[in-house]
Amino acid sequence: MFSFGQIENRWQPDSVYKNKKVKRIFVYENSPKDLSEIVELDRNGKIIRIEEHSASYNKRTRKSKLIDRVTTYIYDELGKTTHKIDTLIYHHNNSVSTEKTFFYYENNLLISSKYFKGNFENPSSETTYSHNPFTSTTSIKIDTVITYRKTKEYERDFYVKRFYGYVLEAKLKKEQITINGITETYSYSDDTDRQRFDEEKIIKNIFNGYGQLLTSEIKSVFRNDRTSEYNLTYTYENNGLLKSIRGYVPLYYKYEYFE
Repeated sequence: MFSFGQIENRWQPDSVYKNKKVKRIFVYENSPKDLSEIVELDRNGKIIRIEEHSASYNKRTRKSKLIDRVTTYIYDELGKTTHKIDTLIYHHNNSVSTEKTFFYYENNLLISSKYFKGNFENPSSETTYSHNPFTSTTSIKIDTVITYRKTKEYERDFYVKRFYGYVLEAKLKKEQITINGITETYSYSDDTDRQRFDEEKIIKNIFNGYGQLLTSEIKSVFRNDRTSEYNLTYTYENNGLLKSIRGYVPLYYKYEYFE
């Protein structure tokens, strides 16, 4: 439930993976030879680990791909996600971890999730969830000012159909300074003077009679007035598992199964 949410709708429901006994998903980006992610699942179809690899641009960089990030999901005895831990891998195997913690009502419906960086006590972002219909809203606050707020609306409780919100960015300003008779101009970000940029993506998802997503028609408005439109096309293996997504950055999928 909590590994979905990308505008490209890159995953399938847990029930599909459980029914097909999927153990690992290998995701290739741009080319069927460029490994991007290795996703591990348990026998209930839940994602337990994602290993993200560095990008490659040619045969040389393809051979030297490294692990950039490892994401681990932790569940309770009822199968609810309790923690999502992201570990970023840097040079010489140095790493830093961030954690997202999930909170629930007494009836096991999700209330919110909080994202913590390092050992910080206060969350760097918080996501609240509502149900019927299912939506999620992520906010980032600096002091008392919300500088980022984005909402996702879903259909069939899984696939993103709309993504909208805003970000407040510090204005970039210029100032002149004169030293020893020489005047220079420098730029700085003024956090006390912020500019609002709105963003929206409307996704028209088209399904077949089996509930499989066939196409997504996406219209995007970025930074108030920059508009783009593109379509995504989804293809499937004979057993119903996602085979590829094409139309933006192409993705290709291969699978390993439990016995």
